[in-house]
Amino acid sequence: MSEAPSPVRVFISYAHDDQKHVDRVRDFWIFLRSCGIDAELDLPANERRQDWSLWMLRGIRDSRYALVVASPQYKRRAEGDAVAGEGMGVQWEAGLLRRLVYEDPAAALGRIVPVVLPDGSADDLPAWLGGASTSHYTVGEFTVPGAEPLLRLLTGQPYETVPELGAVPVLAPREQALREPLTLPDPVVSTAPVPPPQPPPATFVFPEQKALVDALMACAGIHELAVRHELVLLMGEHLGLGHAFPVPESPVTRTHLRALVRGISRTLTRDAALKALYVALEEMVPDDVGTAGVRAVLTGAGLDLGEE
Repeated sequence: MSEAPSPVRVFISYAHDDQKHVDRVRDFWIFLRSCGIDAELDLPANERRQDWSLWMLRGIRDSRYALVVASPQYKRRAEGDAVAGEGMGVQWEAGLLRRLVYEDPAAALGRIVPVVLPDGSADDLPAWLGGASTSHYTVGEFTVPGAEPLLRLLTGQPYETVPELGAVPVLAPREQALREPLTLPDPVVSTAPVPPPQPPPATFVFPEQKALVDALMACAGIHELAVRHELVLLMGEHLGLGHAFPVPESPVTRTHLRALVRGISRTLTRDAALKALYVALEEMVPDDVGTAGVRAVLTGAGLDLGEE
């Protein structure tokens, strides 16, 4: 049996602007660790005696990513505008990070991640991180949807992926196409019966997210995390994935279901995933008003679920 991959390790570099900012960074640290990311912060290390210069050096050196949190004091100290003895920790950390940028800008671009927390501003990132010409990550709130781009980067789960190359079509040059004789169809010698017009097939349109989430919220037991685990596991079985349908987990039911619907909408076979969702609900709660509501939303969107 293969071992689970080690969690990604990140080092959080920030300034102690004021207690409100420190508390906000602490909440960010707790959120990252709740998402399976081995984030390192100075606060727990401060509970024991440290050689801070070595602690910071090892923290940056041994981490996959260094997260630089934007703030006015971080920018001022990291750009060398602070006097000696002021914010020595940030000045030391920023010096280590500037050295990485100076020695290998391309490698530093893949290791140093500028982050803007709620109520923060990208204008408070140090200029040597690249400014407007490089990416930064805004965390709107400490939830999976609120930090999704950053979480995708840190966990190696990109949203957009490059499709496989197809075969190159064989196209005749102009001269050859002109030389080929024009072939006309055979003349009609008998009149064939014209079939009666048929109604156009129903067009499937992905249902509105709120309507589907509201219908799911009405399903019996859906507010229990174990029930939602069983739901995505059955979906994965029906889709032949060999594992549960992948969806970021949340203890908040509506947030968890929004992530599930969003994940379904991003698959290439959205109709199959929606059918797997409904079949799984039918197996778990077959005569439930919530399951009936989900069916109504899906059939209203043009999805063929067969006879009830």
